[in-house]
Amino acid sequence: MSREKDRETLLDLFSTRAPEGGERRATHSGTHDAAGQGSREGGRVSLSPVANAVLREARRELGNQNAESMEQGREISEDEIAQAVDRVCASRGFTIDDIARADIIVHLKRDLLGWGVLQPLIDNPEVTDIQCYDFQTVVLQRGKSSEATGIHWPSQEAYQTFIDRVLFRLGKSLSTQQHTVDASFPDGKRLCAVHKSVCGARGPLLTIRVPRVAEATLESLVSYQVAPPLIVNYLAALTRTVEHTFIVAGETGTGKTTLMRCLGTQFRADESIIAVEDTPELNYQHPYFRSLMSRTANTEGVGEVTLQEHIRTTLRLCPTRVILGEMRTPEAAEAFLEAAQTGHCGMSTVHARNARETLTRLESLLGRAQRGVSMDIIRQQIALAVDVVIWNCRERASGKVRCAEVIEVGHFVEGNIQIRPMFKLVQEGENPQWEVLSYSSFHEEVLERNGIYLGDAPKFLGFSHASQVPAAQEAAAR
Repeated sequence: MSREKDRETLLDLFSTRAPEGGERRATHSGTHDAAGQGSREGGRVSLSPVANAVLREARRELGNQNAESMEQGREISEDEIAQAVDRVCASRGFTIDDIARADIIVHLKRDLLGWGVLQPLIDNPEVTDIQCYDFQTVVLQRGKSSEATGIHWPSQEAYQTFIDRVLFRLGKSLSTQQHTVDASFPDGKRLCAVHKSVCGARGPLLTIRVPRVAEATLESLVSYQVAPPLIVNYLAALTRTVEHTFIVAGETGTGKTTLMRCLGTQFRADESIIAVEDTPELNYQHPYFRSLMSRTANTEGVGEVTLQEHIRTTLRLCPTRVILGEMRTPEAAEAFLEAAQTGHCGMSTVHARNARETLTRLESLLGRAQRGVSMDIIRQQIALAVDVVIWNCRERASGKVRCAEVIEVGHFVEGNIQIRPMFKLVQEGENPQWEVLSYSSFHEEVLERNGIYLGDAPKFLGFSHASQVPAAQEAAAR
């Protein structure tokens, strides 16, 4: 199926946005509302009272069975779902026709297998985020554009059961004591759930971020048009030296972690790498990769382990590279930058509106962590620690992630951090263009050793300029 057809299918089935030149098309036609049946309107299946009763009883019966199946490492089968529906009908004396029975089984399959009613959104390549406000309201995002959908659960109970099942797969649960869960799946999907007790009139809240760069490789950065080959090769060359520290900045959902995962394919095979994160997202496929997770306090207020504690621990674990998932607190920023100053190169992400403001953001974080320390000292620390700032953005029109700016960080001179802008996105859309802002680099020798000569580059870069990512570079990092 073509990309355009996928897009139209998504709009027709799930979006409340009407197609151009007419009213929204219904995905199903006709109704049926006999005692054992329901109605179909606009693609939604509305179950009758009898069918809803069967659905509730079957879900309750399958709940314990599903938990046991998951503990055994398998998912409940479709046959088991159908058998549960038949048992409920027989034991309670319910009579339903074949159409209502099929609708009930569809609801249960969606609840108990895979991503349930959300599976079409998970599968659609244009959807980047899924936001569930309550059992009746599901909103999709494509980049920065939000659209309401016709997707829903049949009841609040079904919605809550779905959230519990997804969290169970991650070994997590929601409660009044643990009111927020932030977790990730091995394939990169990130989930945030919030307990109904702190959600006001709606809830529980659920947000799923779906990464759309399928593989963490340099080639994927080019094929998804995140950056042209010259910029990708430039970043890869500096990564392989084990000498440079990167700060990857951008707003939420701009592919910061994905970029770090892709650059991680260039880590040398003899490196010792430690990542410090709140939730495990990086998962580098490297023989000497270790990971430390922060931990919140328990219900008694004890047992918390912070990011900054872990960063200080890493320095006693003999790493050659320290990765901080995100600079969330002043203390974590201070610990990471201190590690970088002492010779442990690394990477971290931070929220910022552009590359230059990233340094201002670092100044603010360090200033709050080191009260009373002069701004000159703070800027000296940043200049000593950081070598390259990469700023990512997401195009509002297309929703595509771009590596929008790259700057090099130099020395601290006369009260200011010297910076050298290198590349900048100057044209968005179907044919994005980057401007080469400098033909010299603070790291000229490293680049030339890797066959990168900025002086030979054209003024503007797109996807018809420069060579593709050399396969030898990928192989050398493995």
